[in-house]
Amino acid sequence: MVGFVGLHGLISDRRLRCLARCSIRAEDEDGNGSDDRLPAAWPMLNRHITGDVTARTIAANGEVSCRVVTATGLVNAAASVQKTSPVASAALGRAMICGLLLSAGKKEGETVQLELRGDGPLKTTVAISNGRGEVRGYVGDPSVVLPPNSEGHLDVGKAVGRGILAVVRNHPMWKNPYTGLTTIVSGEVAEDVASYLADSEQTPSALGAGVLVDKKGEVLAAGGFLVSMLPGATEDSIRIVEQNVQSLNMTPTELIRSGMSAADITGKLMKGLDPLEVCSSQSYCMQELGLAPNCPQAALKSSNWLQPFRMIERERLLTEKALNGLNAPQVAEGYPKYYCSCGRDRVRRTVVLLGRKDIEELIAEQGHVEATCEFCKRCYKLSPEEAMDALNAAAL
Repeated sequence: MVGFVGLHGLISDRRLRCLARCSIRAEDEDGNGSDDRLPAAWPMLNRHITGDVTARTIAANGEVSCRVVTATGLVNAAASVQKTSPVASAALGRAMICGLLLSAGKKEGETVQLELRGDGPLKTTVAISNGRGEVRGYVGDPSVVLPPNSEGHLDVGKAVGRGILAVVRNHPMWKNPYTGLTTIVSGEVAEDVASYLADSEQTPSALGAGVLVDKKGEVLAAGGFLVSMLPGATEDSIRIVEQNVQSLNMTPTELIRSGMSAADITGKLMKGLDPLEVCSSQSYCMQELGLAPNCPQAALKSSNWLQPFRMIERERLLTEKALNGLNAPQVAEGYPKYYCSCGRDRVRRTVVLLGRKDIEELIAEQGHVEATCEFCKRCYKLSPEEAMDALNAAAL
């Protein structure tokens, strides 16, 4: 249920360009029109569900950062839309939780993608998230059913199998995405991501993620945490974090089921470290830190200001100001949601990739071209005229 690796590694990412991840397929027997079909669980998408929260904070000494996610609603929405089996729901949910933890607080437009390409029956597990708390994902085979593992839990490790974990971070303004690859060590997702963080950045971190699914397939609890040691962290801070993590004595789902909020969990993980809020916008940081527009530090912040080392600098500036009298809230909270950005324009661009010959054959066989978004399962139908217009426009 939970993947955990003790204090190892922080964050590195890469990006895999994804248009609308659509799969072209034949028309359903009951469909011959041009209307798009929505999945039954569509009302659960693209909106915040009560109880889903991200919390971020930093220790007063600037040596420890903490992120916590409670995401029962959005993981249940994803499972409903994807029609996943319990073990597939657990794998997908863990991947999305890890994605939210890695992307929390990132700048506008920055995305983080996790992709586990294993030799297990799930084949592929994908999650894409951003700093706004929007996340989406899918698994290669949502119908996988496996017997419990030796501990009586869902056998996510076997479902994922062994293979490669790809982590991608990108922003539209970056020249190139940041790319990282590592081997899957267990298939339990959270443990694999934790191992990746350790191998990639060698920054001490503790990562936990879990999804509790009942026999009917309903997600009862989902969430996780990421505690990271920042550069210059002392042995005292490391010792406190280790004690706090070990003293939880519960998995993330058990913490959530016990009634604890994201802020409550953050408080337990940061006990003894006097956590402070880490702001999420440059303007707020400038205002609260008292940096005038012509201030050299403000100028430094205005250029790629959320690059990793500048992110650390910003956190330290905030901490120093806080210690000098800034009464900041203890935890900065956000509200994640399962969000899919697919649409007819994106589908038209994706369909063009098939090429003229394949499009003409589909139209001849079916009378139209149909595509289904892998993230939200919305089905789009393009008329022959619409498909050919898209193809001709792309050729200009």
